[in-house]
Amino acid sequence: MPNYRRNYVPGGTYFFTLVTYQRRKYFDTPNKLDLLHAKIRRVQRNKPFELLAYCLLPDHVHLLIELPQGDSDFSIRMREIKRLTTLWMKRESSKNINQVWQDKYWEHTIRDKKDLQTHFDYIHYNPIKHGLMETYDGWKWSSFRDYFDGNAKDFEMIDPDRFNYHQGGFGE
Repeated sequence: MPNYRRNYVPGGTYFFTLVTYQRRKYFDTPNKLDLLHAKIRRVQRNKPFELLAYCLLPDHVHLLIELPQGDSDFSIRMREIKRLTTLWMKRESSKNINQVWQDKYWEHTIRDKKDLQTHFDYIHYNPIKHGLMETYDGWKWSSFRDYFDGNAKDFEMIDPDRFNYHQGGFGE
């Protein structure tokens, strides 16, 4: 097993990808996506962070967060998101679910404004990339409408090819 090295920066800004176990589409209904969003918000209330951008999809989640000054412990937040959703899924599912999430998650420390913009755009492009929507403002479980008031015409279209050349990828 590889030795994962995490970059803990007090007050840092991070991009995360959390993927379901074997890419199973556990969050495949509006209700499940709403509840997943509620669990993330609960963790945010209990262990504060600024949620800059997000996209919740049936088999994975993208988060762009900024930690409070002096706080570098993003691991506890990701662990708690995974723990709460796993408990909820096991309790509510009629199927016998043993594992909801992959053991690890993708973490990328945002380096500068350009890097922040790239990850911000990637998050909002994701429902289109995965064929869930044709427009940026069509996916309810994305922060896109928080920034663009549900009006995609104000949004400069993203060239998806620019993501193909991003160093390190996006953890999908």
